[in-house]
Amino acid sequence: MPWNGSGGFSRLYSWIADKAAGLNITASRMDADSNDLATSGFGNCLTRDGQGQPTANLPMATFRHTGVGNAANRTDYAALNQAQDGLIGWTIAGGSADALTATFTPGRGTPSDGALYSVRVAAPNATPTPTFAPDGQTARTITKSGGGALVPGDIPGNLAEIILRYNNANTRYELLNPVNTGLITTGAVMLTVATLAPTGWLMFDDGTFGSAASGSSNSNSALNQALFTLMFNNLSDTAAPILTSTGSGTTRAGQGTAAAAWAANCRMTLPKTLGRALGVAGAGSGLTSRALGSITGAESVTLGTGNLPPYTPQGTNGSISVTSTRSDIMLTPTSSTTGGGGFGINYAGASGAVTSTGSGPTFTGTAQGGTSVPFGIMQPTTWFNVMIRQ
Repeated sequence: MPWNGSGGFSRLYSWIADKAAGLNITASRMDADSNDLATSGFGNCLTRDGQGQPTANLPMATFRHTGVGNAANRTDYAALNQAQDGLIGWTIAGGSADALTATFTPGRGTPSDGALYSVRVAAPNATPTPTFAPDGQTARTITKSGGGALVPGDIPGNLAEIILRYNNANTRYELLNPVNTGLITTGAVMLTVATLAPTGWLMFDDGTFGSAASGSSNSNSALNQALFTLMFNNLSDTAAPILTSTGSGTTRAGQGTAAAAWAANCRMTLPKTLGRALGVAGAGSGLTSRALGSITGAESVTLGTGNLPPYTPQGTNGSISVTSTRSDIMLTPTSSTTGGGGFGINYAGASGAVTSTGSGPTFTGTAQGGTSVPFGIMQPTTWFNVMIRQ
């Protein structure tokens, strides 16, 4: 072969050698040499317009391809800046909050098992089953934690970055960075010193919540429905009253189902929490049963008579003063002779009328009790804000 394996090409004939040998130029020798140059020489070279293509691996001997452009197809070289910036697998999502689409450059084609997709979204998911469809492929459900349903708000709000990995066996996209890791679900309550709730949370502010058309003080149809459904089904009309969108009262029985109440744009009242201690619902052993979301208690109390312990009043007897018209009659304390106030009349055989005057015993009591001023029953307390997971 004319190529020697080290990049050198050897011609079939040498005109200088032919001249020295006295050989004339002939068509056969010229064609053979030219054909070899064209076929074995130039035919095995790469042309700069892309016509010549390799037929084997091309070792670069530690040299680089320089000045390359960004890859535009999956079979292109990627420029280092593309790989370094992570732009090959990233784009801004299109579609809607619960039906995401994406167009990648270069296009990704049919998703491979384990393929990663990174997108920037414009809104939080409002349902537990949002979908993703990259590069015009079939829309597949987005799940988390091995196929579990999302919680509304697991995909955060505007400008949030999410990472998806394709699971080919189950034809779904797994969300690798959900807001809710599965430990904090809809209805979870958390103490905080924040004054504003982050995405996916609602401040317990003694207000109302519902859809965007409900007229509530915390309207957000994208996130509130799951919490609305949970509280509709688990709390009573007393604990969390519901109102129509115009503010008139209604009942759970009157609406029928949570879905019907939501569709009618009802608003729900949050259980009262401001300024209150939090307790645990249920029927504790030996304790009063407490319904979920119910409220009770007071900061102070005034004792009534029935709240006082039994007691016997104590006091002192007053003195008895008696005068007699007979000098031979003596008044002495006695328990054997009847007389007023425990005193008897003793006299020595005298006859005649006896008259006496005096006053009976008196009782002087000691003042009991107080002035019925209410007294506080508030335990030492540190106050926090409370928020609930939507």
